[in-house]
Amino acid sequence: MDLNALVEQSLYEFCAEFVDTPYLCYTEHGIHALFFQRLYDAIPEESRYFTWQDRKVCVIQKEYPTASDLGKPKRQNWDLSVIKMPPETISDKNPFDFFRLEFVIEFGLNEAREHLVEDVRRLSHPSSNVENRYCVHLYRFSDGVSGRDWSTRSKRILGLNDIREIVSGTDVTVFLAVADTTGTLKNGFWKITSDSLSGGGLDIEGCIPKFFLVSFFTI
Repeated sequence: MDLNALVEQSLYEFCAEFVDTPYLCYTEHGIHALFFQRLYDAIPEESRYFTWQDRKVCVIQKEYPTASDLGKPKRQNWDLSVIKMPPETISDKNPFDFFRLEFVIEFGLNEAREHLVEDVRRLSHPSSNVENRYCVHLYRFSDGVSGRDWSTRSKRILGLNDIREIVSGTDVTVFLAVADTTGTLKNGFWKITSDSLSGGGLDIEGCIPKFFLVSFFTI
């Protein structure tokens, strides 16, 4: 099993689904749970669990603790993590709390710049204990479908160049997905790294990667 390809494909499909049906979940926490289920189903059944010290453990964890305080007063929790195989802990004290992590995915639904900046900072911290680092930054716009939606006139919206600036010099990958029911902005999703940008229009049926003609999202 190529876990890297599986996780990225799951992210492509999840972003495409969000753009197509952005009201499946009311809150960001619901989005966490939905992606957990999508990724769990994508992982072959024989690879979903492992045995560690005679204990059965799921390879995917929600709210798994950070390995250190990452420059804050205390340890935090990651939105969604995938434990590195074979399992290895980096602490003799409470070893179940310190597995090495193959993937961490942090989410944001209609969040301001500060939220993404902090996620990127923590993920790229030298003590993050994470091999592959992702942020999923989701925008949902409407004319009042939900009080949680943003207006397309919001000054808090980040464009592609803003996000490229935030991830510059890091190895964090950001998936940006835009779902606008007003028809003002371009619906689609983009994959953004420090040195690359791909994305644009939707191909729901083929569900990417067939979408790699870049269409810049500008405000």
